[in-house]
Amino acid sequence: MTQEEILELVRQEESQTHERKRSLSLQREGFESLCGMVNADPAQGTLVFGVAPDSQLVGVEPGDLDKAQRSLSQTISANFEPRLQFEVQVAELQGKRVVLVSAQRNRDVPYHEYDGRAYIREGTVTRQLSFTEKKSLERRRNRDLHTGPWKCNKCGSWVGNLVSVRITDQGMQKSYACSCGGEYWPAN
Repeated sequence: MTQEEILELVRQEESQTHERKRSLSLQREGFESLCGMVNADPAQGTLVFGVAPDSQLVGVEPGDLDKAQRSLSQTISANFEPRLQFEVQVAELQGKRVVLVSAQRNRDVPYHEYDGRAYIREGTVTRQLSFTEKKSLERRRNRDLHTGPWKCNKCGSWVGNLVSVRITDQGMQKSYACSCGGEYWPAN
């Protein structure tokens, strides 16, 4: 990201895909929010450390930011299940350093858990998912069980029902290929 993009991101209001935390000491709350963001339908989120809830740029605590980045990466790798796709970036804005953690959910993962719990983001609120809600997400996001409608991830075309089925030695399997080379995914 460029400095301009980072500055714009820092100024954004908190939302379903954006959370601010004043300090790196708020990692647990931040990662619960990040888990909720990637589990929501947009399937992505950005967590910014070093920005107060009122958008004031406060910067992260002084110290070894290389070590802090490694620690954040190790915490994410050790505590998110299944493994989360993420990026950690440090930027200096107006003489203060901020740490950005961006993540996204792979479409074939129904939900992620952080430290053994699944969360979901609803607007700016993050809450823990119940067992029933996790099973519902799993059913809704499982392509083999989904009844439609479907949307191509490359060209954006829609189909109501996916009718292409192929027979393999493992049994019948749906085909998710679009003529453009993309894949059909459940349209949420």
